[in-house]
This record gives sequence, structure tokens and C-alpha cells, in this order.
Amino acid sequence: MIVKIHSRGAGSGSGPVDYLLGKDRQREQASVLRGNPEYVRELIDGCDFARAYTSGVLSFQEPDIADAEKSRLMDEWEHTLLPGLDRDQYACLWVEHRDKERRAEFCYPEHRIAERQTPTTLL
Repeated sequence: MIVKIHSRGAGSGSGPVDYLLGKDRQREQASVLRGNPEYVRELIDGCDFARAYTSGVLSFQEPDIADAEKSRLMDEWEHTLLPGLDRDQYACLWVEHRDKERRAEFCYPEHRIAERQTPTTLL
């Protein structure tokens, strides 16, 4: 598995969500694995930080990964990236891109949901 964190993070929430799913949310070979695209977009749009979101990708060599394994990898990555936060304290959008060498791409707003504060990330 290869992990890459994108250098982007400024701008409106439509940028990353449109990239992940297409402007009409009909991007071919892209499917939501976890999260609510419109909710994540709204949270990013409501963020006042210079870097409003973090996005990146997990790339896999294996052609097919079981859904349970994908879920486990997403859980572990979220736990690593957002230590000490419960799932109800942040929002994260995961999208699988089958056209790009078996990639799971993620995007999350740079603040906690309940408190509207920046999560402590280990980047």
C-alpha cells in the first residue's frame, strides 16, 4: 500500500468533492466507500482556516480487496491520522477510484464537528 497526502487544502468544498465524484456526482468507476459528500462539502465551506481540508490517497497493488479489509484499512488510517477522536467528532469522505489503479481517496474537513476545532493530525 502506498499513502500520499495531497498538498491541496484551500478553497471551497466543491473542489475536492467534485474531483472525487464528478460535478454531477456521476464519475465513472468512482463509488463512495464511507461518508456523505454533501455534508463534507458543507463542513469544508464553513471552515475559516487557511487549510480547510486534508485529502490524500491509499493505493493498492492487489486488484481486489474485500469490503471488510477496505473498512479495516479506512478505520486504521483514520485512527492514525486523527488520534484520540471518536468517529462522531470528524467527517471523512472515502471514495474508491477503480480507474486509477485501485485507489481509495479520502478528504476530511480540518475541524471537529462538535466543537468546530482543528483536529490534531499526525502529518
